[in-house]
Order: sequence, then C-alpha cells, then structure tokens
Amino acid sequence: MTDSSDDCCRVAERFCLRALLVSFGFLLFWFVLMLLAWDWVVGIHAAMMRIEEAQMAQFAYDAKMVNYLLMGVFKLAAFLLFLIPWLVLRFSRN
Repeated sequence: MTDSSDDCCRVAERFCLRALLVSFGFLLFWFVLMLLAWDWVVGIHAAMMRIEEAQMAQFAYDAKMVNYLLMGVFKLAAFLLFLIPWLVLRFSRN
C-alpha cells in the first residue's frame, strides 16, 4: 500500500474505535440512568403521553421492555457499524 492509503486506513481505524467507545459510553449512561432514575424517566414519559395513574404499572413495564430492546438494537448497530470495520482495518495491515 502507498503511504496515503495507509494513512487513510489508520484514520478510518481510529474513527471506528472512537465511535465504538462513544457508543458504549452512551449505552453505559443509558443503563445507569435506567438503574438509578427509572421512576423519574417513566414519570416524564408518562406525562408527555398523558398516561393515567391506573395504567402506570403496565406502562412502566412496557417502557422497560422497550428500553431493553432499543439498547440491544443500539449495541448491535455499534458492533456492525464500528467494531467489525475496526477489526477488519486493524488486522488487515501488513
């Protein structure tokens, strides 16, 4: 490879690694928020959607399931968009 294409691959490799780390930082923040401030988060979303007190228990359960599903989708996207390209770029060098 030429020097310019090697530099381009190194820049892409660094970008993928940093984007992966930012993605997992965001996932960690999301998880901690779910652990420590779940009632506050559910209260805000329930107020935005005008959920009545009688339906709060079911809404809280559904909201938690949706959050776990979205966290899984986000993690899968981070793997596919950043981890796999980083691995390919990292181990394809001479």
